[in-house]
Amino acid sequence: MIASLGISELSAQNQQSITVRAGSQMEVNSATPVSHKKIGDAVMEFMFDYSYLRDTTDVTSRVEDRMILQVGYGLSKFTSYRGMQIDSLLQISTTDQIKANPNRYVGGESFSIYKNYPAGKFTNTDRVATDWFLFEELIPSQEWTMTDETKEVLGYECNSAKCSFRGRDYIAYYTDKIPVADGPWKFGGLPGFIMEVRDASNQYSFICVGINSNADRAITIPEVDFIKTSRVDFYKTKNRFDINPTGYMEATNGVQVIVTTPDGKPRTDLTSPKSLTFDYIETDWKKY
Repeated sequence: MIASLGISELSAQNQQSITVRAGSQMEVNSATPVSHKKIGDAVMEFMFDYSYLRDTTDVTSRVEDRMILQVGYGLSKFTSYRGMQIDSLLQISTTDQIKANPNRYVGGESFSIYKNYPAGKFTNTDRVATDWFLFEELIPSQEWTMTDETKEVLGYECNSAKCSFRGRDYIAYYTDKIPVADGPWKFGGLPGFIMEVRDASNQYSFICVGINSNADRAITIPEVDFIKTSRVDFYKTKNRFDINPTGYMEATNGVQVIVTTPDGKPRTDLTSPKSLTFDYIETDWKKY
């Protein structure tokens, strides 16, 4: 599966050294299919366009992904639809096929959020480089304040509400015409289904673009050796990787990372720590 580093090609030279040929971003392709365990059945599915600014000073830097919210009896899963497609593709592809066209197996957000799994909690899964992480949290409280603004989303007339949640101020648009009390990402707690959410600075947004009322797809969770952690510690780990990916891999995997351009020339600019040009959707982790 594709780890969350941003890469075009990765070739292992030996157990102590790897060479990364970097394009405009870097990503790591482990080329390893992942087994999944069924934990429920979806009865409805909602497609969302998820976007965020990769550089908060540049409105043209918006990154987009198509996400899917699978709603079953007593639980739901929010994950990347592109990532789900790559998972399926990896199951039927050979190692040679993956190596021949690595870009085909790249893309999609790496995180998944399982609501009410286990009961009364959220389970979060994500990857940093080639490591899988899992952390649970109690279902978070979101104190919504109703507003007078209305908006039509996907043909549904929606009411609005505002809340502050983990460092950001949000406005959400919800409808009571859909018999599901849920929403994208970690959002919920409104008297209806949340069709759209965006933060006040428009750095992060989720917009519903499709509904399948007759879903029959399984809700699954990866069967991997998760590193169990907490929400705050996960963000600290993710931040270590994002500001210095090669240093992170060398420290955690015990390998030397050599970064080159597509034509084989060294790129030393990608081997030093850097400052991020964006902040994570949850910013409160920095207080701990």
